[in-house]
Amino acid sequence: MEIFVYRGEWGLPSIDYECSRLLAYLKFSGAKVTVNFNGNPFSSPNGMLPYMIADGKKVAGYGRIVEHLSAAGIGPPVGGGTIDVSGDQNHSTLLNGSMQYVQENLHPYFMYMLWGDPKNVDTTRTVYAKRIPIPFNFYCPRKYTVRTNDITQSLAGFSLEDSIEFHDVSEFAQNAKMCLNWIAEKFEENRWFLGNQPTEVDAMLYGYLSVLLKHTLPNNVLQNHIRQCPKLVQFVERTSATYFTKEAFNTYTSTGSTGGQQKNSSGSPNDSSSTSSSSQSTNDQSQKSNGGQTFHTGQQQDPDDGPKERRKRYILSGLVASVAMVGFALLNGILTLPHDRNHGNFMQYDDDEPGDYDDEN
Repeated sequence: MEIFVYRGEWGLPSIDYECSRLLAYLKFSGAKVTVNFNGNPFSSPNGMLPYMIADGKKVAGYGRIVEHLSAAGIGPPVGGGTIDVSGDQNHSTLLNGSMQYVQENLHPYFMYMLWGDPKNVDTTRTVYAKRIPIPFNFYCPRKYTVRTNDITQSLAGFSLEDSIEFHDVSEFAQNAKMCLNWIAEKFEENRWFLGNQPTEVDAMLYGYLSVLLKHTLPNNVLQNHIRQCPKLVQFVERTSATYFTKEAFNTYTSTGSTGGQQKNSSGSPNDSSSTSSSSQSTNDQSQKSNGGQTFHTGQQQDPDDGPKERRKRYILSGLVASVAMVGFALLNGILTLPHDRNHGNFMQYDDDEPGDYDDEN
């Protein structure tokens, strides 16, 4: 099995909240999985990342991927370590209720800030476009805008195409800030959201909070709010340092071992004091000992490498550009196509013109 995600930025494993959420889920699960950080969303069934190839089939979207992994018995610990609940069913209800609350209150404004706010959308689109091969980077990011537009139309009653005066997101912003305050209160008492061990809720929170805290947006209201909550900042920094030291990426400080190598998505924390040789030895042992339904790490196949792959993209880019120019010329009357009835330059006569002979004559 292989997972395809967006490569990270700002010291994060991924620029995308769903990809970061899935990576955290895998880390907390202790799963060994091949992760391709140069995924192409055009290859995904829904045109977005993340997606997974398992048993010769493609599974797209965080929810469906988690369902597939859960069926294989892979997932974070159900208990948080300090929660006193009666039975797995009650604890599952607590987990699902917490995630639903975050989804309903934080997600709408999160999406609007990234893909709906006119001050931010170009910045976000550029970040994603840099990680998508040409020519797919011209239209793949639009899927996020369409999804955000569906949210604003159904929950706030306005379209992203409307004038900015009609973008009333005050309720979105209020609900998001209240949700962040509620999350911060949870971390006042526990190391993780529900106790001393990370759960799926923590994976979800890391996906949202890491992007909000690190994304360099011109108008990032929630970033300022998160910085006023030290527990939220500590949660993001602690999770990144404990689980994603090797996966962290930054364009301006990247080295060959940071961005070009395949990242290990095992759930064991990265030990900063361990050497690279000991880490490699541990990975080799885990690959030999694990079998059956376990996941294995592997070398990343970078689609940007090799002249053959680049030649294919250049040819495809030229074809797309040619089709676009021809379509523009046709729509604007610059170029016209001959009609079938004028084929061969034969003269055509209009029967309705005055002076035509009548057939009866």
